Amino acid sequence: MNHKTKRQPSLAISLLPIIFAIVLLVYGVGILRANAAIMLLLISMFVTLISVFYLGYSWEELLNYGIRPTIDRAMGAILILMMVGPLVGAWLISGTIPYFIYLGLQILSPKTFLVSATILCSISSIMTGTSWGTAATLGVALMGVAYGLGIPLGVAAGAIVVGSYLGDKLSPISDTTILAAATAEVDIFDHIKSMLWTTLPAFIISLLVYQIFSFKISGDIDYTKINQLLDGIAATFKLNPLLLLPPIVVFYLSYKKVPSIPALWIGTVIAMVLALTVQGAGFKEVVTAMYSGGNFKTPIPELDKLLNRGGITSMVSSIATVFMAYIFAGEMEYTGMLGKILDSIKDSFIRGKVGNLLLSTSLTGIITGLVTGNSYLSIIVPGRIYHPVFKEYKIKLNVLSRTTEDSGTVVVPLIPWSAAGVYMTATLGVPTQSYAPWAIMCYLGFIIAWIYGYTGKAIWKEQN
Repeated sequence: MNHKTKRQPSLAISLLPIIFAIVLLVYGVGILRANAAIMLLLISMFVTLISVFYLGYSWEELLNYGIRPTIDRAMGAILILMMVGPLVGAWLISGTIPYFIYLGLQILSPKTFLVSATILCSISSIMTGTSWGTAATLGVALMGVAYGLGIPLGVAAGAIVVGSYLGDKLSPISDTTILAAATAEVDIFDHIKSMLWTTLPAFIISLLVYQIFSFKISGDIDYTKINQLLDGIAATFKLNPLLLLPPIVVFYLSYKKVPSIPALWIGTVIAMVLALTVQGAGFKEVVTAMYSGGNFKTPIPELDKLLNRGGITSMVSSIATVFMAYIFAGEMEYTGMLGKILDSIKDSFIRGKVGNLLLSTSLTGIITGLVTGNSYLSIIVPGRIYHPVFKEYKIKLNVLSRTTEDSGTVVVPLIPWSAAGVYMTATLGVPTQSYAPWAIMCYLGFIIAWIYGYTGKAIWKEQN
């Protein structure tokens, strides 16, 4: 180790990487829609320059004592991200995910369309782990039904967004769920259990509002598009209740506190067996689906969009983003720049109050989302900044992971210039500002989180 004298970073120097990051992320991710992982790499390079040429650290020190220990902490998350891709591919080719969607499509009712549509999208998003895929398939079909019923399209789109993003928050195979747990360094199932405290109340209130609004609606549902999806699934897969076994086993194992990675492995192996036996797929076909995702060709292009995903290759961008974010965080932590910023925040705003800590964490995520329009960064930035403060205050880290999702994952689709906002608008054909007021869960979650912070509800402390 190089023992030459190091400079202690001032607050101004410590804020330089943050300012650089804001500028680069606003321009690169927000305006140019550039890859977030590459932007984080450039930001890490900037931190390295400051650390080596101004603060007096060597590259070997940064690598061995800053980056490597941080990457070691991220390895669990990276392994889960690598595992989720093959799992989704296996669950698709086995027919597990299509069967859940098939069952969900049959709950539609004219008198409860908004509630049914929300629940249907929730089932799809939890099973597939994708809000975008759900919106692009079921969402599009349901928007056609809403138009036929005379339901205001902004309301219908809001309900679809809520259902689509429930899975993005709670599904153990969702990239943002995995990322939030990894960033806070908690088990993914502990994170999901914590999420239920804010997500379920917000979701239930959303359903109540939709049902009250639905009392004003009358009409008959045109089942044409829905029946097309049902027929397409039935023609492509051999549907059997046994296909429900993989997720049931995974959720049971999580309940029994089996570690995440072995639980996901078991769920994958069961799906592989079902694909070989029930669906009659070949071994090479199953392995290919686990590597590069589904390759289904049905008579319905919309159904193909939902089925042709997954595989380990689909997770490359997510893994790269996590890896680069941890390099940035490791350098900031080791050189003391992150500590200097945190000390300033604690002294000027938090001042020992848990409510202020939760509010500060939440606002950091929301502001990051507003600035960058990127859901990954709205989780990573507050997650890494406030991680040591939560540990110092002896608050369980699943409270931190929950707060980052409440203020990041589901807030980003409400931002018109974000990638999610642009995508939902283009997919559902409704401006962001029209559906945002009706995407109730997306903003009620962080409000509930603030209330918990100042009342002490669901704020768990570590045992000494």
